[in-house]
Amino acid sequence: MKKTLIVISLLFSMTLIAQTPDVDKKEMRKEMKQKMKDLTPEQAADLETKKLTLALDLSEAQQKEVKVLALEKAKKRKERSSGRQDRAEMTATEMYERKAKMMEERIEHKLKMKKILTEAQYEKWEKMSLTKRRGMKKHPQNRGNSKNK
Repeated sequence: MKKTLIVISLLFSMTLIAQTPDVDKKEMRKEMKQKMKDLTPEQAADLETKKLTLALDLSEAQQKEVKVLALEKAKKRKERSSGRQDRAEMTATEMYERKAKMMEERIEHKLKMKKILTEAQYEKWEKMSLTKRRGMKKHPQNRGNSKNK
């Protein structure tokens, strides 16, 4: 009986210890996400360009074009976030206009990327962006929601 209690207490303590790092990782991710939001558009564009360069093996000319495009996108994102209002306060028309504008910007960005990248690079980029969007759909609570801040 004594041995059984010792084994159970050890197992219980081990499960508590094993779960602790996950909490730390979540907090660390949250802090990192907040720091990323504080980046200037130029810094965000530079990081995005480097990430795509590593993933897609971009040439120097492609890097320059992608950086210009990423800077443009980062500036728009910064403008949107500074003028953001709570979704609950938006009317249906405002929500529609906002969504439509974002979709148009996404289409425009996609067309520009298609011009810059080779076919193989573009396909890989499409998969990367699709995976990213799917991740955002799976975890909507992690997105920049003004109530969660």
